[in-house]
Amino acid sequence: MTSKTKASRPPVHFQPADLVEVVADGTSVGKSTVANRLCHLFRATKRPVTLVRIETGRRQTGETGAADREIYIRTEEFATAASRTGGLTGVLTPLWNEIEGIQKSGSAIVVDWAGGSSAHRLDVLAATSYDTTLAALGVRGLSMVVTTSSTESMRQAGAYLSGIEMVAPGMQRALIQSGRSGNFHFPVGSEQSEGLARLHEIAGQIPIVTIPNVAGRALETCADAGLDVAGAMMMEPNALASRLGIDPFRARACASELALWWRATGKTLAGIAGRADGDPAG
Repeated sequence: MTSKTKASRPPVHFQPADLVEVVADGTSVGKSTVANRLCHLFRATKRPVTLVRIETGRRQTGETGAADREIYIRTEEFATAASRTGGLTGVLTPLWNEIEGIQKSGSAIVVDWAGGSSAHRLDVLAATSYDTTLAALGVRGLSMVVTTSSTESMRQAGAYLSGIEMVAPGMQRALIQSGRSGNFHFPVGSEQSEGLARLHEIAGQIPIVTIPNVAGRALETCADAGLDVAGAMMMEPNALASRLGIDPFRARACASELALWWRATGKTLAGIAGRADGDPAG
């Protein structure tokens, strides 16, 4: 894309959806970090936001501070689906209660679905006529499917996008290319290049954006410590060093890298959350 083309585009303003679900079929793709960043974007617009994490209890940590409220639904509860009204959908009652209350509370919702839960989520979308139900409630929903640059992750993302389109065709979708495993610049004719081409063909005209990685494993280090990026940037160097278990020199370097990532992802995610299917991101 030329600079002239970029200059001719109108500025992008953040028009937040009511409900954004960040999903991936794999793990360690940067999904939770994206969900946290979205929460901060909502809060920047002075709109309250609730973060719903659907994750195994083994990975449950204290609240990150990214959202005004945080709700945790343990994936272990899926095993009790047979004894609940509505089956698997009964496990997600806390989420349904939040969605039903959007029009009254004015709060946005960000859902961080556990990696490997795509089959469960697609079953829920089909069973609840999800896109139709959201429309009837006046709720604008968006599914962000996250992939890394690995061939398997891109294959899984393509299957996930296709699954959402099949069971909830009215649901808005977006593709997030996470730099967690490296960039998306591949040699022509390579397996990864062909995998990316197939993924983009499946994605069609939905928004596609790339989230950069942070050098030096700053994001992973913060995640391992249960620390949100915003919280890390606001801490004094010595306090951050103590929290991360590193020296102050590396702590300052991490904070600088996180600040660069924060600015880049803020603009990227704000733009994609305001677009509808059919308005491609460039």
